[in-house]
Amino acid sequence: MSMALKQVFNKDRTFRPKRKFEPTALSAPKYMSLLMDWIEVQINNENIFPTNVGTPFPKCFMQVAKKILSRLFRVFVHVYIHHFDRVTQMGAEAHVNTCYKHFYYFVTEFNLTDHKELEPLITSQIC
Repeated sequence: MSMALKQVFNKDRTFRPKRKFEPTALSAPKYMSLLMDWIEVQINNENIFPTNVGTPFPKCFMQVAKKILSRLFRVFVHVYIHHFDRVTQMGAEAHVNTCYKHFYYFVTEFNLTDHKELEPLITSQIC
């Protein structure tokens, strides 16, 4: 596991929501790779996402879920701002738009992200 990724984990590979880290400059592909690795570890952590019936969700569940969704939103923003011309060339804009709409409706319906997180796409009139 890379040093940048280790910075967001405790020894037991769980999310550390309260520690502050200095932002690290990363290329978009590196950020995406680290993000997807981090999300995979979170989702596979049964202390955060229990899989057994009757096992309660931890107190930090909503905080971790919201952090995952806000970071995934950054992926949408990046795709729309920097790669939408390529998405259009591939004829995939309807698919990407539908995926984003489902994401947007889900996070807004269940209050899973702060409205200010959604402003980059609203401001650019993509929503």
